Amino acid sequence: KYLFFCLTSTVILWQCASIQSPSGGEKDVNPPVVLSSSPEQGATNVNPSLIEIKFDEFFVLKNLSNELLISPPLNEKPIISQKGKSLFIELQESLNQNSTYTLNFGKGIADFHEGNVLKDYSLIFSTGSELDSLTIQGKVLPCPDKILPEGLVVGIYQKDSLVKDSTIYLNKPDYFSLVDEQGLFHIEHIRSGHYELISFEDVNANYQYDGVSEQIAFHNNIIDLSDSTAYEIWLFAEEDELKLLDSKNNKGRLHWAFNREPDSFEIHSEPSIEYYSKIEKDSLFVWPLNTVDDSVFIWTEVEQRRDTILVKADTLRQQKINIITLSDTYLKDSDEFRLNVSAPITEIDTSKIELIADSVQVDFVVHKSDFALAFEFEHKGNQQYDLTLHQGAVKGLNKSINDSTKLSFYTKEESALASLKINVASDHKHYFIELLKKGEVSEKIYSGTALYFEKLLPSEYELRLIADSNNDGVWTPGNYAENLLPEKVYYYPEVLNLRANWELEIELKIEN
Repeated sequence: KYLFFCLTSTVILWQCASIQSPSGGEKDVNPPVVLSSSPEQGATNVNPSLIEIKFDEFFVLKNLSNELLISPPLNEKPIISQKGKSLFIELQESLNQNSTYTLNFGKGIADFHEGNVLKDYSLIFSTGSELDSLTIQGKVLPCPDKILPEGLVVGIYQKDSLVKDSTIYLNKPDYFSLVDEQGLFHIEHIRSGHYELISFEDVNANYQYDGVSEQIAFHNNIIDLSDSTAYEIWLFAEEDELKLLDSKNNKGRLHWAFNREPDSFEIHSEPSIEYYSKIEKDSLFVWPLNTVDDSVFIWTEVEQRRDTILVKADTLRQQKINIITLSDTYLKDSDEFRLNVSAPITEIDTSKIELIADSVQVDFVVHKSDFALAFEFEHKGNQQYDLTLHQGAVKGLNKSINDSTKLSFYTKEESALASLKINVASDHKHYFIELLKKGEVSEKIYSGTALYFEKLLPSEYELRLIADSNNDGVWTPGNYAENLLPEKVYYYPEVLNLRANWELEIELKIEN
């Protein structure tokens, strides 16, 4: 019995003494705490060349050279170092007199072990006898798209007039902050005075506006900071000065390529000839007709810019006519079916065109324009259509023809479709409303007409209203040098889920 008791006790005690990792206690979730700083928080009459901040624990720097924002901005980046539990910022230039400085550390400091980030820490001090106390706040709204770019800076420049000069291109703002993901901004500790309010997409992180390569927003009046108004400014990309990138003769199709879409153009020739022409995105295309002369000079005048191409008769060669693929294969029963082609149409052969629905040939009438075919036929209900343009159905210049092409599209019963009614309350006299599907404009209606989208495919849509100040039917960007604001764009705040056999009615209230 004694031996049995000893053996049993030994086994039990051995199990109780099994080796395990010791518990480390609760996980550290706290960021470093600032114990002191030199200069002290809120200090006045100081002009440091070296700033020291002491923490309660060891820390690591997370890209602090980019995260650290100093307002008013410095011309030279400070030297950042750390020793033990202290952070040192060595300034490379003298500070302005009687100015309040804010050092915002962003997400650049975290504790050593767990990486807990010190958020919303700013060190504020003044080289004068008091801290500047004025603030400005507001919101940056994008147009025409709804997404704000990253790295958006908002700044104010001390100015007494709206004379547009090189200040924003050559100088950093007197005070600035970053814009958050919602477009909100807030600048504190500003000296009293009159300012110009600017926001820009700081692509190269130099705190200066670099022209059309960056988007810009601005207030079109000088701001007195004694006014507590919250400001809304609209971000846009300025239109670049038109530049000719290339010009060439491609088998009789003349091509002028620009850096953006031209607003207008004129075409001249010597000797005078007939031609076809069109603008397609950033290109101007010209097709000369056959000429009896050996050569002809053709030149364009595009926004007061002239460029000439010499065209020889033997370069006018046959080019294939391409039928452009349909961007949308759904056809409303109230719309005509339209096909675009890549080159001028001189003739069509309807005997080489077939339109089939459910294995039955459909009668149609087709009309041609220079670059398109419009088909008229009865189309209602749920129906699948197949359109075939056999080789030679479309003829063009220099005996060019199309290859055989087959296209399919469909119609829907009205009970399978949706509609949208919009009630607008707006101070804007002229506007248009765009319905977007997957980011692309699906349909468009104008003020002064019935604000009603009908016979829509059930899907999710977005809606935006463009204040059409110049009443030209397109969104127009602003121009900083001319103090011209962009046309404002207002998005309906919710995604619209349109269902079959259903009419959705919404209220859209826009204040100017």
